Amino acid sequence: MNLKKLIFILFIGLTLSGYAQENVKIMTYNLLNYPDVDSAIRNPNFRIVIKTANPDILVVQEMTSPAGMTGFLSNVMNAYGNVYSMGTFIVGTDTYNGIFFKTTKFHFISNTVIRTALRDINEFKIIHLNFPNDTLRIFSVHLKSSNGTANENLRAAEVDSLRKFTSALPPNSNYMVVGDFNLYGDF
Repeated sequence: MNLKKLIFILFIGLTLSGYAQENVKIMTYNLLNYPDVDSAIRNPNFRIVIKTANPDILVVQEMTSPAGMTGFLSNVMNAYGNVYSMGTFIVGTDTYNGIFFKTTKFHFISNTVIRTALRDINEFKIIHLNFPNDTLRIFSVHLKSSNGTANENLRAAEVDSLRKFTSALPPNSNYMVVGDFNLYGDF
C-alpha cells in the first residue's frame, strides 16, 4: 500500500471517529402506585427487572411520593451499588413521573411540568457527559385510562397539552415521549 492511500485511509478513519455514537438504553415503567403496602414484596421483582434490563435511563410513572422516589432509588436502582441518581421530583396531581439515570453517563438539567386536567406530563432534560452540547428531552406521560368516548376525549386533551408544548420548542428539537399511553384496540 502506498503512502497516499494510507494517509487517505487514516484521514477517513479519523474523520468518521469524530461522529462517534454511543448506544443508550432508555426504559419506561409504570410502577403502579409506588410505594404501597406491598412495596417490600414487589422490590425483589423490580430489582430482577432492573438488573436484567440494565437501563441507562429509567422513566417511571405512578410514583406516589418523594419518599417513594428515594426508596425506589435505594431499594431497587442502587441495590447492587451506587450507580443511579434521580432527577428533581415534582409533586403534581394524581400520581407522578420520575427519572433515574446512570451518573457515569448523564447529568440532570431540569424537570418541567406540563399541567393537564388529570395527570401532569413531565419534560425531563438531561445531557450525556460525553456529548454535553446535546440536550436530551424525555417527556413522561400517564394518559387517562379506560374505554369510552369520554375517556378518549380526556386522553386527547392530555396529548393536546403535550403537543402545544412541543410545538413551541425551537425548530429541529429532538425529543421522545415515553410512558403509559393507555391505548385500547387496534391502530
